[in-house]
Amino acid sequence: MVIRLVAAITALILLALPAMPAGAADESVRAVRFADIDNTLSMHVGDSRQISALAEMSDGTYRDVTFDAVWSTSNGSVVSVDKGLLTAKASGYADITVKYASASKTMRVTVTHEFDKVEIASSDGTPLAASLDVLVGEDLGLKLLAYKDGSTSDVTGDAEWSSSNEAVARVEAGRVELLAPGSVTISARYKGRSDSVKLNIASPYESLSLTPNELIEFRYGDAGVQLEATAVRKGGGFELVTEKAGWKSADPSVATVEGGLVKPAGVGTTTIRAEYFGVHATVTVVVRPAYAALRLSADKPLYLLPGSDPVQLRAFAANDPDEPEIDVTDLAEWKSSDVYPVTVSGGLVSAKEAGKARITASYMGRTVGVDVTVYPRVRSIEVEREAMDAFEDGEGALPKVIGETLTGEKIDVSGAAEWTSANEAIVEVRDGKWFARGLGETVLTARVGTRTATVKIVVHEEPLALLSDVEELTVVAGKTVPLPDVTLVLKNGNIVEDIEPKLEWTTSSPNILVVRGELKGLLTGRYTLTASHLGKKLSFRVNVEQEIVKLEANPASIELNPGKSKTIRVIGTYKNGKTVNLSSKVAWTSSNPSVVTVSGSKVKAVAAGQAALTAEYQDIKVVVQVSVVPKLTGLSASVKKLELKPGGTGAVRLTAVFDKSSQSDVTALAAWTSSNERVAVVSAGTITAREPGTATIKASYGGKTVSIRVKVTK
Repeated sequence: MVIRLVAAITALILLALPAMPAGAADESVRAVRFADIDNTLSMHVGDSRQISALAEMSDGTYRDVTFDAVWSTSNGSVVSVDKGLLTAKASGYADITVKYASASKTMRVTVTHEFDKVEIASSDGTPLAASLDVLVGEDLGLKLLAYKDGSTSDVTGDAEWSSSNEAVARVEAGRVELLAPGSVTISARYKGRSDSVKLNIASPYESLSLTPNELIEFRYGDAGVQLEATAVRKGGGFELVTEKAGWKSADPSVATVEGGLVKPAGVGTTTIRAEYFGVHATVTVVVRPAYAALRLSADKPLYLLPGSDPVQLRAFAANDPDEPEIDVTDLAEWKSSDVYPVTVSGGLVSAKEAGKARITASYMGRTVGVDVTVYPRVRSIEVEREAMDAFEDGEGALPKVIGETLTGEKIDVSGAAEWTSANEAIVEVRDGKWFARGLGETVLTARVGTRTATVKIVVHEEPLALLSDVEELTVVAGKTVPLPDVTLVLKNGNIVEDIEPKLEWTTSSPNILVVRGELKGLLTGRYTLTASHLGKKLSFRVNVEQEIVKLEANPASIELNPGKSKTIRVIGTYKNGKTVNLSSKVAWTSSNPSVVTVSGSKVKAVAAGQAALTAEYQDIKVVVQVSVVPKLTGLSASVKKLELKPGGTGAVRLTAVFDKSSQSDVTALAAWTSSNERVAVVSAGTITAREPGTATIKASYGGKTVSIRVKVTK
């Protein structure tokens, strides 16, 4: 208290000191010091103290720079500082420095504990064991005693109390509320000292039972059921705790409970739980509708116009399929989700304004509904399609009907349209769909209010697919090619070939055009050409390119071993001199597939022989000659080592093995070398010894090498 008073007086004195101008120069500060403090300060853990800093100016005046100076601590874990406010955190010492302009001042702060220790004791001051066994609901009071030099202080009210699990026990100012069974640690902290005690909390009761304790079943509208809760004491005996227990429903929208009285609230399943001093019991509750089914006379959405005649809906409840339904229209609760566009009373639905709403009828736990759309008033209507194609025995959705409102807006009024067919032997209209009954054509009429619109529908034999022998077209820019031939396959297996006049051709880009049965390429690129007829489509890849004036194959000729492959690269030259890689575009043919086969740009040798490969692109041909020769698979020498006298000779025969079958003497064709010609030399397989020593003779042929060890002795 004295420290706080001194700090307050110091602050008032400092406020009376003349202030230094905001723009005072750095050199106008002579020194900085702490107000009312020399070089040391003592504090207790947990205490705080505001320190003021004074700057001595060159004119002899003083200025309070507490909040303008820079403060720092040498050990923030012992003492922290913020604008002169010191907080003692742990025992030890720290140097506090204040700096203002070029002047600074440091003092040492020593922090000690005000008390030697603190201990949690019982409410009467009796020391406690490390853990206590207590019961839920008991009254437990604790104290925190602080000790210093043999004296004791009660700091219960000033201490910071905490619980490790507030669901089990809560503590405030030493008063502990025991809530549920379990283990919990109660802690108290004061002035940097702390203590704790472990509480083992048990229930004074063995169990809790409910009567009735089996599944409780309701029908919606039934009266409530009273539950009784009985607690069994651990020492024996029973206690009726219905009114004392805590009652809770897992889902109050299904069933509510108060004082053990369970009442059905809605259809579903929930659990009722009773709890008393750490013991609990549950029972399951199910609420079923009073009727097995509830339906409306309208089972599909309603589409109305403002001011149109109201629509009477009826609600029917049923429990047994062998018994007649009950008309509950007048008993049901009718609601509109939005009364602005639609109202309902006793099931009578009235369209008021454009909008949407859901009409529901609820009765004895069941709810059923229907969506209602009210369209704006329309000046006229039209069908989105002028004509339709259909297939015999087929069916489909009726086309959209578009209405023009009084404001000129176009809206979809299909839901309100009533359809009729001019010839139901060809097309029948029912339940919002059309059904093709026979080949031919007829007219369908849509009516919305007093407005009508028509659409022609033609019934054909059903197609299966469009087919063509062509998949890709190549067109030179500026030139044309005929459109590919297309045939129609019907589902009955018949093929229709003369369908070109009926085909609808579309392109993926204006860079290609369909003109009088031909395709013209305008700009180079890759595009798609699509033929359509009766809902079937067939697409072709189209490549528009510049005119090629020359083709070159690389390599121009090929030599391969049987089983080996090689890729041919084809380069085309445009009129402007630029080149393009056409390897993936040209198709090669072999003059002798038994010798050479070709797939794409890959050539494969089959057997020894000769063949010519031919490719054609934009009417320009290129030919590659291919020779298939046997493959060298092995090389062997007639001897592996020789021992000769100086001047002596030895002959070595070199044999080549081709494809693991044929052999040939290649002695004269091989390349022969000696590792040491002072010892031995070799020529065409003949080795001549010169002087004593060793040498390695090597023979190489077709990429393979063999070695002969030669030793020359005296």
